[in-house]
Amino acid sequence: MKIRRVALARFRLALREPLVTAAGRIGEREGVLVRLYGSAGALGAGEATPIAGFEMERVDESWETLVALAPRLVGEDVRDLEAILDGVETSAPQAPCARSALDAALHDAAARIEGRTVAAWLAVRRGRRARRSVRVNALLGARDPERLAAAAARAVAEGFETLKLKVSGSCIEDDVERVRAVRRTAGRRARLRLDANGGWKEEEARDALARLAPFEIELVEQPVDANDLAALARLRAESAVRVAADESAAGLSRAARVITLRAADAICIKLGACGGIRPALQLAEHAAAAGIGVFVTSGLDGAIARAAALQLAAALPGPLPACGLATGDLLRDDLAACPGPVRGALVLPRATGLGVSPAAAALARIGVGPEVEFEAGGA
Repeated sequence: MKIRRVALARFRLALREPLVTAAGRIGEREGVLVRLYGSAGALGAGEATPIAGFEMERVDESWETLVALAPRLVGEDVRDLEAILDGVETSAPQAPCARSALDAALHDAAARIEGRTVAAWLAVRRGRRARRSVRVNALLGARDPERLAAAAARAVAEGFETLKLKVSGSCIEDDVERVRAVRRTAGRRARLRLDANGGWKEEEARDALARLAPFEIELVEQPVDANDLAALARLRAESAVRVAADESAAGLSRAARVITLRAADAICIKLGACGGIRPALQLAEHAAAAGIGVFVTSGLDGAIARAAALQLAAALPGPLPACGLATGDLLRDDLAACPGPVRGALVLPRATGLGVSPAAAALARIGVGPEVEFEAGGA
C-alpha cells in the first residue's frame, strides 16, 4: 500500500491545571500531527509532542524535520516499514520526537493493512500474544497534602492500584507530609510511585529515599540529575527504595549506558524520547535480557501519541508494572476522543492500527497555523 499524500498540522493542548514538577510548571503542550494517506484514504497517524528535559528537540525543530522528511515518504510502500524507518533514523538522528511521529504513523498503517491492532501486529511477529488491557497509574498533581489525600481517595475508589505523585519540587519535609497523607488515605494495598524529575542532588536523594522508605514506596523515578549515572547507580545499590531511570534513559544510547552500569531497577520508556515504537521495543528487550524492568509513560502527549504508547505497552513481554498513560484527563481538549481507564486499566480499542484516529473537529479547535500537505507532483 503506497503513501500518496502526507499532511502535517501543528496544534496546542492546554492542561486543565498546570502540572508542577521539579523542572517547573507545565501549562500547555505543543506538537505536530502527521497523517499518511493512500489512494483509498487515511492510512495512519502519528504525533510529535516534545517535552523539555528529555533529550528531545524543540517543537519548531520537530516541524522542520517533518517538513523535510514528509516528501520522501510519498510513493513509499508502508509494507517496507523497516527500510523506511532505517532511512528516517539516518536522516534525523537529533529529532527523536519527529521520528516517533513517523514511526507511529507507519506502524498504524502497516497494522491496519493486515487488519490487526499495532499491539497484535507487533506481538505476533515475536511469537506471543498482546495484552487486551494495560494497568495504569493515577497521577496526583496537587501540592497541598489535603488535596492530595482527596485525590488519592478518588483514585482508589476508581480502582487504581498504583498512585504517582511528583516530589523534589519543594523541601523534603513537605514531600514527606504529602506522601504520608497519600499513604494514610490510600491504605497499605496501594502502590506509591514517586517522580523526582532529577530534582535532588545525590545526598539530598539519599536522605529523601531513607525518609520516604517507611511509606513502602514502589519506586522513585529519576531521583538525581539525568547525566549523573554514577550517582543513580550508587543510590540503586545503597537504597531500600527501588529507583527508575527516566530522563537518564532518553534514547537507545543513553538507555544502553543505564543498562550496562546497572544504574536502575527499571527504565521508564517514553516514545518521543526513544524515537518511536521500534527502538522502544529494542530497548525493552535489551533491558529484559539484563534483568531490568520497563514500563511505558506519556510525556503529557495528545491522544495519538498516547494510543501508540498503549499499543507498545500491550505488546511488551513478561510482567509489566502500571504504566503512566492515564493522562488524557489532564488536557482541556485533545486530538481525538479516547476512553479513559476502567478500574485502573486502559482497554485496547477494537479498531485496527492504533485504534484511534485524529478528529477533524478537534484539530479545527486546537490547530495552530495552516496545514501543509505533500503529494506526488509537489506540496
